[in-house]
Amino acid sequence: MGIITNDVYNFIYIGVIILGGITLPLTLILQLKERDKFHRALMLFTGAIFVYMMTDFVTYYLIGETVSADVKFAMITVSDIFFCALTLAWMYLIVVLISAEEVIKFKYLVIVTVVYLLVSQVLSISLGRYSTYSMYLVVEEGTGSVLLQWVNVLYVVAVIIFCLVSTLHVGKTTTSTKAQWLKMLMILSLMIYMFYVAIWDYVTWFKPEEKLINIYALDPMLILYALLSAAVIFYFYKKDPLKLTGAQVATEDAIKAVVSKYGLTDREADVLELINMGKGNLQIASELGISENTVKRHVNNIFKKTETQSRHEIIFKISNVTKIDI
Repeated sequence: MGIITNDVYNFIYIGVIILGGITLPLTLILQLKERDKFHRALMLFTGAIFVYMMTDFVTYYLIGETVSADVKFAMITVSDIFFCALTLAWMYLIVVLISAEEVIKFKYLVIVTVVYLLVSQVLSISLGRYSTYSMYLVVEEGTGSVLLQWVNVLYVVAVIIFCLVSTLHVGKTTTSTKAQWLKMLMILSLMIYMFYVAIWDYVTWFKPEEKLINIYALDPMLILYALLSAAVIFYFYKKDPLKLTGAQVATEDAIKAVVSKYGLTDREADVLELINMGKGNLQIASELGISENTVKRHVNNIFKKTETQSRHEIIFKISNVTKIDI
């Protein structure tokens, strides 16, 4: 194989997929416990990587020449679809992680990705991309061929531009060095993978087919996925959503942690404390000496900032604070 033997590569790839399969239910548990945008985005991202890696491995490495051209075509098309789904999940996680929902409209990222997928697939089919004898790109020379190359290049460039915009946003909004590096690593990982995709596209057009498997063996997704899986396992251990280590904290400290994490005001903190005690709006208004309408406004602000929709959810969030949050 040149760079790495088939058996070793097979072992590494399967090992990374198994590790990723462990992280997937962990992110699901975290989402069920936390019920916020970040953990939902993390769950979608790990799920998208797992499905893409499974499909990609089967498509480009396992099936070889043992199946018909129609099956190859179907598998490669499915792999392309999951690649786009992964890219979207990756960008969504970054948008949520850097709190850029107002600056970067995710719906436009979806539109660009869907248009790219449709145009590239239509061009690939019309140009005879998949031949009976080859697993890889077989396209005749001509205007359509050049157009397909440019469609691929433009999408990679669009994602890299997204990364650059995200980087600028992090520089302007993040003051903590530790948080800044964490966000930058997530953005940088996407940029690295996009450069690899560009190299892969180049090789499939201009290099002999026997060279492709060597480029495929250099897929940075293996390293990125392994590091992500290890980070998620460590984060799950520290977060301890199942309370396996009994890292309980006092209610007062838990409320302070929620107030600090979501940037609640002093008055909202007072309201939150009374909500946690099970008191209704009228009782809260009486104790704090404010109107019931003012209480309702504070409650709605608390729901909005903590990404919850009910008193039950916010109390649930308080009860699940651990020492790692303080």
